[in-house]
Amino acid sequence: MKERVEELARFIDFVSARFKENEGLFESRLEVSHRELALLRTLAAEGPMISKNLGARFQVPVSTMTGLVDRMEKKGLLRRAPNRRDRRSIELVATPAGTLVLEEQHRGLQAMARGILDALPKSDQQTLIAILRRVEHGGNRKAS
Repeated sequence: MKERVEELARFIDFVSARFKENEGLFESRLEVSHRELALLRTLAAEGPMISKNLGARFQVPVSTMTGLVDRMEKKGLLRRAPNRRDRRSIELVATPAGTLVLEEQHRGLQAMARGILDALPKSDQQTLIAILRRVEHGGNRKAS
């Protein structure tokens, strides 16, 4: 078991390094930080949110979140808008430019996934996906 754990750890390190390299290239090309991407992903997935909630989610003080939001707003990635439920507070909303950044990043991930799958025969591709589904679900569910 120890040898399998070591080998899997090497594979995880290899794949992780490739993802980080890809993210780094993407971030420098589009001039967005890792935190900015994470914030945009959250807004895209969950809809508009107030800064305080996002700060809590990312475990950063409101002052840090304010600076991040200011930079992102200046880049046109998000905008501040009156809260739909409480007009006294402000929500953060991803702009079309922010959505385009996420789409571009997603295309980069797809290209990386395609490269991984292209290195495998079709039967191994299906096996890899089935195994990763089981890992994603904690091994509790049978992959479909």
